[in-house]
Amino acid sequence: MTVKSVIEAVREAIAEEMKRDPKVFVIGEDVGVRGGVFLATQGLAEEFGPDRIIDAHLAEASIMGIALGAAFRGMRPIPEGQFSDFVWPSVNQLI
Repeated sequence: MTVKSVIEAVREAIAEEMKRDPKVFVIGEDVGVRGGVFLATQGLAEEFGPDRIIDAHLAEASIMGIALGAAFRGMRPIPEGQFSDFVWPSVNQLI
């Protein structure tokens, strides 16, 4: 059995879904070239490009709002929030 970290498993799952479904995209802070603060998207920007790995501004509410709007239109967004302390602004969008 292959041993991998949780973050490696997350990255593989994201890549697998993105290969399977062109409607899947990631949006978040520093998810592009930097690969996210925990490197969950490391290497994905090179593989899938900036149209599907979208670096967003430091605005959690807008990240979630964009993800919700895209989902309502049939897309399959993966909104990435860096830290749980900053999740509360995005909760307003969900409510």
